[in-house]
Amino acid sequence: MRFPILLLLLLPVLELWLMIAIGSETGALAVIVWLVAMIFIGINLLRYLGASSMLRAAQHVRSGGAMPAQTLADGLFKAVGAVLLIIPGFITDLIALLCFIPLVRGLLLKRWLAKIAASASVRGFKTAGADPFNSGLFTSSTGNVYEHQGSAQTDSDKAGNGVLIDQQPETPASKTPKSE
Repeated sequence: MRFPILLLLLLPVLELWLMIAIGSETGALAVIVWLVAMIFIGINLLRYLGASSMLRAAQHVRSGGAMPAQTLADGLFKAVGAVLLIIPGFITDLIALLCFIPLVRGLLLKRWLAKIAASASVRGFKTAGADPFNSGLFTSSTGNVYEHQGSAQTDSDKAGNGVLIDQQPETPASKTPKSE
């Protein structure tokens, strides 16, 4: 646990040292242009990747009906790469480049998804393509069930545009015995 914290504390120092070393060889203007260009590319990539990954996930859900874990995780790795491009520095740019290489991203995705699936199965969640709605995961008998007896109407005057439920308190005369 101490090694990642120490690495995060040393990363800004290493980034600054590397910027000074490269700036002394190539010139400060070249380093500044590089950093501004990477920030611009990172922001535009993040904007584009967010929209395209959501579209791909929606298409996957429409075609197969299953949650696209692989597609969402792939988009997440690309978004992390774009954020790392926005952070100034050459080391973060190198790590961001690794996030965009398909072979490296595929290996990281397999390892990460396998770790998530193993963790979920240890905790008792069903994995490996099981349909949670037909497998009994949501049909547990525990929990509260409330019966609604009032009328539901849309309240368009309120800011939330939610549903307003008007329910009168139960009186002994309104209770009817249920037949079994």
